[in-house]
Amino acid sequence: MARNPNAGKPRNTPAQMQSLRDEAIRSIGEMEEAILATRNQLRVMEAVMRRGRKMLESGRGASEVATVNHAAEARAATSEIIRRVQGARHRAQQAQFKLAAAEGATMAEIARGWGVSRQLVSRMVKEPMPRRRKG
Repeated sequence: MARNPNAGKPRNTPAQMQSLRDEAIRSIGEMEEAILATRNQLRVMEAVMRRGRKMLESGRGASEVATVNHAAEARAATSEIIRRVQGARHRAQQAQFKLAAAEGATMAEIARGWGVSRQLVSRMVKEPMPRRRKG
């Protein structure tokens, strides 16, 4: 006889399920925005690198190139956007894991679908959703 992995577990109310679904949709949208911002920042960084290479090819000094080209600001902005993507990815993945679990999927099924460990899925389903950054 097949074992029902959800037997004995409390069922979520329709309102709870809708809340989980809304959070998954919201977090995926946040991830899309972060990806777009990353693409734009990478274009900026590409232009900075291209200018820097051309300046070096013309004989300018590396210190001068970094200062004139605002390399520090470009690097900091790129690092920040990558942190934003990582946070958004975590929230989107966690929200989808929580929704899938509430819909009745096992930790193993979710893990196989995402190509991650069952332990990671279990941990993420149990932990509270991280707070979103303002702005």
